[in-house]
Amino acid sequence: MTRRFRALVAHPQVEALGELAELIGGLGLQVETARSTVEALNKLRQNPAHVVVAYHLSNNFDGVALLESSILSSPEALRIALVSAPDEAVELDYRPPHAGIIIRLVAKPSERSRLVALVGEGVKMLTLVDEQRELVRKLSLDQSKLQRRETLLDVVVKERTKELEESYEKLKSANRQALFGLAEAIEAKDPYTKGHCGRVAAYSLVLAKEAGYPTEGLETLEFGAFLHDIGKIGIKDAVLLKPGPLDDTEWIHMREHPVKGFDIASKIEMLHPIMPAVRNHHERWDGSGYPDKMIAHDIPLSARIVAIADAYDAMSTDRPYKKALALEECEAILKKTAGKMYDPELIDVFVNRKLGALYREDYDDLPYDDGHAASST
Repeated sequence: MTRRFRALVAHPQVEALGELAELIGGLGLQVETARSTVEALNKLRQNPAHVVVAYHLSNNFDGVALLESSILSSPEALRIALVSAPDEAVELDYRPPHAGIIIRLVAKPSERSRLVALVGEGVKMLTLVDEQRELVRKLSLDQSKLQRRETLLDVVVKERTKELEESYEKLKSANRQALFGLAEAIEAKDPYTKGHCGRVAAYSLVLAKEAGYPTEGLETLEFGAFLHDIGKIGIKDAVLLKPGPLDDTEWIHMREHPVKGFDIASKIEMLHPIMPAVRNHHERWDGSGYPDKMIAHDIPLSARIVAIADAYDAMSTDRPYKKALALEECEAILKKTAGKMYDPELIDVFVNRKLGALYREDYDDLPYDDGHAASST
């Protein structure tokens, strides 16, 4: 059986190169290897790759430059810079926002199994993209056939319409999986927030339903909540993974993530509907938020909902520098900040209907419909 996707691995050491090739090859990829950046680029020009992994060591092996150059021959490839320490490949923190994405993976030789997990997720994404393109092609062909056959009997038209609807549902399902894969990529960079994206999406959906949010917009809201922190992909590891409060300079950098996320979403057509939630979930009711200093109802409703869900989850879960607060403490803080930081009407709905009990095992006796919550996710 011919392998569907190709990978190129670049590393100056023969033993490491063989180990990496064996690990990635185990995922079903056809693997090419190179011991120099020149050799790697020559191979990419001859056969573009779907995954490019390059070792990087400052003043020794310039894997970052190789990954940047690979964009010309393999524009859609997953690019991974493999480093042994966080201070390597610092230039990735200063690349312009319009440049292609390069993922920095900090992994010692004994931790290279993490590379397998990351590439495995990339292969899933590549598979989904291929399936989406094939579905779109089939939809286009079916639509053209229907337009040419206007005289078909009504029963035939109904059968073909059903097939189109089923194909469309498959395409929607593939889109959902692709978006959730992006959310997993965000959390993979910051292990301390594991599950955060999913919980924010769940809280956002139950709050939206209880507040009368338009039904036709719930799916888009769910996607926006899942990917509200997509811009953190562009935040320096030293800031994102700091086990304690950030200083003023670090906060300025951290607050760039809504705009970085907006820039990423603007380049991916299927993410365009979620751009308001990504860009504006840190706006504040009184105009003191960022990045656009919006006030009150000028803030998109989806962003106001995600802001509350995001804040509650941050308060109600353990972080490296703080313990989770009890439900009553979280609710008291939300009520205190209503009308200043958050939409006061949405806060009333969230607090009065105990929506924060969704993931709180210590409040199982509260009168909340767990079945309703599960169906909302």
